[in-house]
Amino acid sequence: MELSLLSVASEIEKAFKSLIKSGRPDITDDENNSLIESLYIDLFDNDYVLRQVLDDNHTLLKGRRGTGKSTIFLRAEQEIQKNKKLFAVYINLQTCYEEVKSANSEEENLALTKYLTYKNFLTEILKSVQKRFSSKFSSDKEFEELFKAIEDGKYIDKDFQRSIDVTSTHSQENKSDIGGKLGLKDIALNAGLGSVDKNESTASTKVTELRIFSIHEILKRIKEIANKRGISKIYLFLDDFSELNLDSQKVVIDSLIAPIISSYNETYKVKLAAYPSRIYTGNIDSTKLPSYALDFYDAFEQSSNTYGDVEALAIDYIRRTLTRRLEVYTKKQINLEEIFDLDRAPVEEYLKTLFNCSSSIPRSLGFILNYAYLSSINKGNPMTIENINSASLKYYEENILADFINDVRFKQSFYDDKELLDQIAQKNLMDKIVEKLFNVKRETIDQHQKGILKKQIFTETLEKYRKGSMYWLPTSHFFINKDTEKLLKTLELYFIVNKFNEGSSREPGKKISYYGLNYGLCLLKRIDYGRPAFRRTYDYWRQEEFNLNEYIPKVISNIEVIQCASCGKVYEETEYNIYLNYKKCFKCTEENTVRVTNKFQTKFKKKIEEWHEKRLPDAHINILRILYNNRNTEMTAFEIGTQIDRHHLSVTHAMRPLVSNSYVSYKERDKRYYEITDAAVTKFFSDTLDTIE
Repeated sequence: MELSLLSVASEIEKAFKSLIKSGRPDITDDENNSLIESLYIDLFDNDYVLRQVLDDNHTLLKGRRGTGKSTIFLRAEQEIQKNKKLFAVYINLQTCYEEVKSANSEEENLALTKYLTYKNFLTEILKSVQKRFSSKFSSDKEFEELFKAIEDGKYIDKDFQRSIDVTSTHSQENKSDIGGKLGLKDIALNAGLGSVDKNESTASTKVTELRIFSIHEILKRIKEIANKRGISKIYLFLDDFSELNLDSQKVVIDSLIAPIISSYNETYKVKLAAYPSRIYTGNIDSTKLPSYALDFYDAFEQSSNTYGDVEALAIDYIRRTLTRRLEVYTKKQINLEEIFDLDRAPVEEYLKTLFNCSSSIPRSLGFILNYAYLSSINKGNPMTIENINSASLKYYEENILADFINDVRFKQSFYDDKELLDQIAQKNLMDKIVEKLFNVKRETIDQHQKGILKKQIFTETLEKYRKGSMYWLPTSHFFINKDTEKLLKTLELYFIVNKFNEGSSREPGKKISYYGLNYGLCLLKRIDYGRPAFRRTYDYWRQEEFNLNEYIPKVISNIEVIQCASCGKVYEETEYNIYLNYKKCFKCTEENTVRVTNKFQTKFKKKIEEWHEKRLPDAHINILRILYNNRNTEMTAFEIGTQIDRHHLSVTHAMRPLVSNSYVSYKERDKRYYEITDAAVTKFFSDTLDTIE
């Protein structure tokens, strides 16, 4: 076995790493041929999800990071390219936005700067369409003339043009240091200069939808040109939609997608990829934009009768995915069973453990297997459960938690699009849930040892799984009412928690949702994961000890404190309601001194100011995080791009300011090899977010 594993170890490593780079850029073999078609495994039989992306309907793919949205788009493009009558355009919306985003636009909130950013943003999207057509029809004069006209402003919506003119006039009247008349292109260059009167009432007319271009005219012209060249359908693959902030999502929907969908245009097929619960769809009729979930529970629950069926389908997806990867990369020299130590556990247990730690997310699976590979197959040994557990812990600490903490502090488009304090509150919520579930375990074991434990299901578990003085009592899962589960959506997006099931509440007509803590987090915090395997397994997660329906909202509400700024008296809510009638503090009698404040405000005030000062573009922070996770290891632009879904040329471009600011150093051999500097580690990765007491 040792010789067999070592002989194909490098190929197995490539199979695992191919899961990490499951999005763009393309996965290729040694001769740079795409492997997507041979590697692609659909969630369902007969490539069901892929067929939905290829059909004539507009489509919304919903899934967290790493669930395979980009891979599905890439696979669909390959099929479309086989038909000369079809044409595909892939657009990464986040990349387009980063190309034009003004560094201070979101903080200054100037209507002029924001309008021009949106105009340039959509222009960048249209440029992506132009590039794709140019690659197929080189030196096409009609396309060149169309996009020259777009660039010159011929197709800008008249109402939007008036808004720009009004804003420009108002801005010019209230600015200093800018002389002469400004045209549209000049405004784009000078919008951030001078001091601006904050009264923007003239420019901030609210409209239901923001239409920047006369998109119907543009699409009509593209259609005419395409039809002349034998193209009857154009697929628009719009990726990374949820990486945009809410305002930018509105621009994409209201100015581009909604007009296409509402026009019943048979030429254009919109294919949108987004995160669950972070999707603005405006006035689009949901029946015209059917959605397909990629996260395991949402994907499989409709075709399953029980949670057991959901889990079985999710595990089978892992089996099929790994089997295919090993077949392709090792040329069928080794099968799935041979990479595991079957003397220690059956293959089913390995697959179940991989499901627990990855939630069947391909990219998570790739990271965990790659970490486990180093301590097993790389040494000629088959993989054990202990290898997978160690890898899961490492993945949680160096990737999941690092992503979450870094985004809270520095990322410019954090999920909530709210104040930073709300984001810190999410970290506090995570800490409190962990503390609560650990205490359930500790207190239950304590009651059992004292002989006062009344719940038979816990007693059976503790007695059945006891090993010497060690007890196993899983407290990794909990439930909350479905109508309040939105409180967990940020933690779910970052894989801190994962949804596992839904069921009926003891309250008539109420549904509950079951969530589990991240597997690696449980290992870190010494929380036993899962549920016991015996007769009453189904009842285990339903126990009242795992009911956090009141606990989670209370944690969030407890962040706020009502206090007198003069004497420090803390008010209960009922007292505060009385105070509002008289506006005098009960203790010091000072007027208008009692305020609702955030507990985080004082503790993190200076830190928040520091983080804002240090904040960098999202792409730069992502690069630094990857280099930090792999510190003391040199990485190429391609290797970095693989982990952050960016082309290596985009990474190389982003490296220029990072190197000039001494955040990154590099050595040049056959190519550049980058490392994070001590200065960057100190500046961006030396502090933590503590629990608020």
